[in-house]
Amino acid sequence: MDSDASGLREDREIHLAHERPFRLGAVEVRPATREVVGPRGRAVLEPRVMQVLVALARAGGEVVGRDDLISSCWDGRVVGEDAISRVISRLRRLSEGVGRDGWTLETVTKVGYRLAPTGHVPASVPTAAAPPAPSRRFVLVAGGAVAATAAGGGLLWWRSRGTTVSPAARVLYDKGREALGLGLPETTDQALGFLREAVAQAPDFAEAWGALALAYQASLLYTEPSRQAGVTAQAEAAAKRALELDPNEAQASAALALMAPVYRNWTAAERLYDRALRLHAGNPRIEMLYARLLLGVGRIKASVERAQAAVAGDEYSVWHHQILGLALWSAGRVEEADRVVAKALARWPRHYVLWFLQHSLLTFSGRADRAVAMGQDTANWPINIPKADMELHLLVASALASHAVEDIEAAASANMAAARRGAGYAENAIECLSAMGRPDDAFAIARALYFGEGFAMPGQRFSTSRFIVGGRRLTHILFMPATEAMRSDPRFGPLMRDIGIADYWKASGHGPDDSAWTRGA
Repeated sequence: MDSDASGLREDREIHLAHERPFRLGAVEVRPATREVVGPRGRAVLEPRVMQVLVALARAGGEVVGRDDLISSCWDGRVVGEDAISRVISRLRRLSEGVGRDGWTLETVTKVGYRLAPTGHVPASVPTAAAPPAPSRRFVLVAGGAVAATAAGGGLLWWRSRGTTVSPAARVLYDKGREALGLGLPETTDQALGFLREAVAQAPDFAEAWGALALAYQASLLYTEPSRQAGVTAQAEAAAKRALELDPNEAQASAALALMAPVYRNWTAAERLYDRALRLHAGNPRIEMLYARLLLGVGRIKASVERAQAAVAGDEYSVWHHQILGLALWSAGRVEEADRVVAKALARWPRHYVLWFLQHSLLTFSGRADRAVAMGQDTANWPINIPKADMELHLLVASALASHAVEDIEAAASANMAAARRGAGYAENAIECLSAMGRPDDAFAIARALYFGEGFAMPGQRFSTSRFIVGGRRLTHILFMPATEAMRSDPRFGPLMRDIGIADYWKASGHGPDDSAWTRGA
């Protein structure tokens, strides 16, 4: 690194636009454009990853602690351990590819991280409770054998809660965590495969067991109702093993919290989240759960704060951005919601949860013509969503764009019919019918969804080719901008009473953002 850059204070907040280019070994790092260029090619890094690379390079081969990284790269905000580990994991993978001729990255147990330019061996730094050097052995990595020695150089071993973990198990863990963050059926299956192999290779690897519990929990979203009990048991067993190894393992706690019922159980679930956050302050997954619960009981402003904390703690999760977009939109902060969703879609193009959020945002915020254009761009439709489902959304956008009576009637009829096919379709129908000035129909669907009145609701949420969740009922749609007509209706208060949300407001001492919603409850 050049002399000007290396002279900067290590703990100073890093602004990439002000950082000058520097070299690490044979690799040039350009912070302002977030580029890493070397003999093996070029890579563009995410902003946070580049900030951490700059912070480590500034240290000149010395160890940088997690608190120092938080101060310089996260503006001193409270962030979860997961967020830092995820960035470090990306830098480690980069050092194995484009950055191989530039630097090596070392984890110093219970202290921090150290970066050294290629060819430079930093002075030894003592670590707390350093493990004894294991004898030479062979470790399987992605089906190949790699000789790993701690005493004689080669791959670095990793230490987890007092247990020595092989480089292969660590790689599998990192790959599993990365796949899990994408939130798609196929990537969730990949995460399960990586993490099962990680715990098979390292049975005492607490973090891998915790991540496996999360992966099993996430897979419930795509599991047929008849198989969900078995998958739930697997998630609970993995979480139990993680907590046996480390009673404070955050991922296992988050997995158990995620599996706790929320619908008609809001007060107990909130206590569970409060307890989990006392044990794991700032845990992004728990913050995300909390945000979702608050959305479902009409505490929108508080939900925004929790969602912002989730994204700050882990900005590489699709679900955290989705819940923040929903919360901002519900709070009337449409421009901010637009920015969050657009940025997330740029990072995860064609992801179904983000595509539908952006399309709904446009449809129900006075920009239905833009939603129509978005729906007609079939090349950018989300992957693996049935054409009939896409056309149903486009039908609603077209009706709200044209305001033609026949278009509204066609969209209403299609949604009324779709509501009988699953809870997810019913939730969408409630929003659409309310927005199209059909509150009677919206309340009728709501009574069927939440109480089984009028017709029975199937166990699945959407078509089997999309995704399945048995018995899950969401209430955040009742507090979205599209259902404003329902909230101003005298029937809304009694609906809150019958669902049990009014009981939550009384028991928790926290009412909804708008006290008018409690009338008749």
